[in-house]
Amino acid sequence: MRSWFCIALGAVLLAIPLQSQNVNPNNPVEVQAQKHASPDEIRERIANVQFQKDAKELSDVCASIPNDMESLRQGLLAKDLVDKLKRVEKLSKRVRDQLTRTQSAP
Repeated sequence: MRSWFCIALGAVLLAIPLQSQNVNPNNPVEVQAQKHASPDEIRERIANVQFQKDAKELSDVCASIPNDMESLRQGLLAKDLVDKLKRVEKLSKRVRDQLTRTQSAP
């Protein structure tokens, strides 16, 4: 009688944890895994970040040119004015190309 009681108690104690591990294969719980970005998404994010940096730099360089032009009217040529103007050309071309690609993308 005592051994039957121990066996029954052992079965109940084992059955409780086993029941909590029940998995329903017909309706599995969706796992919230981190989505890995595709190479195209990564390139798009980087291009967007680079576009923002280029646009900001273009704005900053353009804002500094009027002061240099005023100095030029007074006969003083800023030593980096030519470099600034070249930088404006390069940045404006990059920004324009990025906008064109964005506009033509589906």
